[in-house]
Amino acid sequence: MIQQFTKYGYSCSALQEAIGTSYAVIALTNLASNKKASVVPDDCFLESIEFELSAIAAADTLTIFIARDSAGLVPITSDILSGATQAVTLSAAASTTGAVSFTISKDYHFDTTTTNANSGTIYVCAKASAACVAENIRLNWRS
Repeated sequence: MIQQFTKYGYSCSALQEAIGTSYAVIALTNLASNKKASVVPDDCFLESIEFELSAIAAADTLTIFIARDSAGLVPITSDILSGATQAVTLSAAASTTGAVSFTISKDYHFDTTTTNANSGTIYVCAKASAACVAENIRLNWRS
């Protein structure tokens, strides 16, 4: 029998996460200051991830992969697949703020045997072509 999604939501990071030219591992879960954010369900469909960025330029790119663990050693997605690197879309022509969105489209199931993994949390590993700041990161999911 096919099950339908009955819940949807998003999980987010702490505000103002620094992203450099080497991978930074950032936890995505609920955030006390964001009343709409929720923990990542142990069984869900990862829809997309959105980054609001500052200190960026038009030619900048962001590369990501999603991991199960806080060390970024157990990937859920790959950083070499098509779509893992996206160009930043600036807010305005002369702006240093912008955004980038990634489609994930992947089932996720929490695995208790994964070292450094926490129920309710997924980790995004991100690097930029030039250092920037992620003002907000939102992981959209359905369960």
